Parts: sequence; C-alpha cells; structure tokens
Amino acid sequence: MSGRELIAAYKIWLLFGALAEVVTGTGFGRCPAYPSLPNFDAQRMTGIWYEVERSFYLVEIAASCTRLNVTLNDRGYFQITVDSVNRWTGSQSTSYGIGIPSYNGSSVFRYKLNNRMPYLIGRLLPGAGQYNILFTDYDQFALVWSCSSVSLAHSDRIWVLGRKQEIEADVRVQIYAIMQELRLDPDRLFISKNTNCTDSLEAE
Repeated sequence: MSGRELIAAYKIWLLFGALAEVVTGTGFGRCPAYPSLPNFDAQRMTGIWYEVERSFYLVEIAASCTRLNVTLNDRGYFQITVDSVNRWTGSQSTSYGIGIPSYNGSSVFRYKLNNRMPYLIGRLLPGAGQYNILFTDYDQFALVWSCSSVSLAHSDRIWVLGRKQEIEADVRVQIYAIMQELRLDPDRLFISKNTNCTDSLEAE
C-alpha cells in the first residue's frame, strides 16, 4: 500500500471512529467521572417514568412503550419494574431489578436484575451496571447515564425519562443544554417509540 493510500485509509478510520463515538458513545480511556446530583431526593424519584429518548443500545433496539415503576424498599434501595413492548412481535415483557445507591442520598446506583444467578454472572447481564441520575426536576424529566470501561476504552449510554410519554419542546431544550454542559452530545439521542402503546402500559 502506497503512502497516499495509507493516509486515505487513516482518514477513513478517523471518520468512522468519530461516527462511532457520536452514535455509540465509545471512546478511549476510562469512563468520565460525574459526581452525584447535589441534594438528591430518592423519594421524589419514585412513581411512573416513561422512556422518551435514548442513545443507541443494541439490547433495546426492539423495545417500545418502555415504562418504569420505581419504588423504595425499607433499606432505601430502588425497586424498579420495567415494562416494554417488542415493536416487531407486539409481545409484552417485564423485568424486575434493584438499584443500590453508592451511599445514602446518592444519585449513583448499581442496578442488578432480580434473578438467582451468582453475582459475578448477574452483573454481566444486559441492563445491569452502574447508573447515574445526572439531573432531574422530579416532576417532568430525568437524565440517566451509564458507562462501562473495558481495558483502554469505554462505552456509555444515555436515557431521557419523562413523567409523561412526551416532553414539551421547551423542556427538551433545557435537557439538551444540560447535556452539552456535561459534554454529552444530544445528537446521539433517538426518540423512543411511544405510539400505539397498550392501555396496560399507558395506565398510571
């Protein structure tokens, strides 16, 4: 391969690398460190939340009408029930998990699915991992972020949750401004499919 061809190949690699970073949130180095949300009120996070937007996540590619029911147990852990509909088959699915805060009053928590598998296996299941509620007003939206590091690289995911299945345009502008302050690209987000949802998932 000639020098010119090597340079052309390198430019193509850089282009695909930049696209991958925007779309999937991959990058070199370990995950960025975001602090816990100040004065976080776990009790106000309880109730029904809907997935309004999200970054690309292969595990959720067929999911639609995603709804979360969040409660607190007597230990202050989040108990999270996630209902969704497969947009290709129309079948409903429900998963149950628990979110264990890093410390009392922290918006950072470790999520694991309720199952009988050993911890070392269970923590590798899709959806399990460390999550951070980067910002929320409790009444309209919550910005949730998760990241995992593998060797010299990391991959992160973003969710915008709403108390309703749609968020007003002015609130979206506020969310995107917060993301930019946190150096998260709003263009990575896809609008979640929340049309033709069944009554059972729409009911609050």
